[in-house]
Amino acid sequence: MIKFLPLLLIIISCSTAIPKEEFDSSFSVIYKSEIGGADKAGHILIQDNETYIKFIESLKLDESKYANFLKVDFKKKDVLVLYQGQKTSGGYSIDIESVLNENHTIFIKKKETEPKKGEMTTSVITSPYCISLIPKGKKIIVE
Repeated sequence: MIKFLPLLLIIISCSTAIPKEEFDSSFSVIYKSEIGGADKAGHILIQDNETYIKFIESLKLDESKYANFLKVDFKKKDVLVLYQGQKTSGGYSIDIESVLNENHTIFIKKKETEPKKGEMTTSVITSPYCISLIPKGKKIIVE
């Protein structure tokens, strides 16, 4: 019996796997535009409905575009706005490439696009931005 005790302990310890907690890494883009963003590159995080409504009103968009702004469940999601800053021509955009949720720290990898060298673009000042739903987290890091 004593000889089988270590073997029994090994079998029990192998069969008792600790479940790994799964963290939400889903995101969705609500709205993107080349015009109307901030003059400087950066981001803002919106975590409540009142701030979100004020932000939407500040965009001064045509009412037909408000359908893009769904009601957000701020218990599960936050709204992240990425700004690329002011640009001297068209052809620029900003987006989210990926979201990683590690222990309630949300890592956002952004993707910035610019016109290729020699590509024809409009000669207008733009300020690209992107509004997205991201998982709630204790800390947000935008890279």
